[in-house]
Amino acid sequence: MDLPLGLAVPDNTVVLDGVDPGLMGFLSHLAMIHKLLFGMDLVVTSGKDGVHAPGSLHHTGRAVDLRTHDKTPEDIDLLIHVLSYSTPGVPIGVFDERNVPPGPHLHLEWHGV
Repeated sequence: MDLPLGLAVPDNTVVLDGVDPGLMGFLSHLAMIHKLLFGMDLVVTSGKDGVHAPGSLHHTGRAVDLRTHDKTPEDIDLLIHVLSYSTPGVPIGVFDERNVPPGPHLHLEWHGV
């Protein structure tokens, strides 16, 4: 899968094929903003791959995890603010999972049709 400009994965184990097109469209826009703010790609660490809780939307391609360990706490706060301003008109849920194993990340869920 060709990724939109500014969007990256850490390796070929991350599966974005089959992720909901609405979520991928949102990520495409977010990646451009992320690149402008932080000067680096937005890294998706999990899509339809990996081990997740039963009933997780990852399994249906309606959730992704975003890397945070490459940012300062202030950068993460800024990214969360950007997400809080950009998601009210879009059916996206954002969860701060910096304290959830296997590692710190932000979890995004698509709740659209």
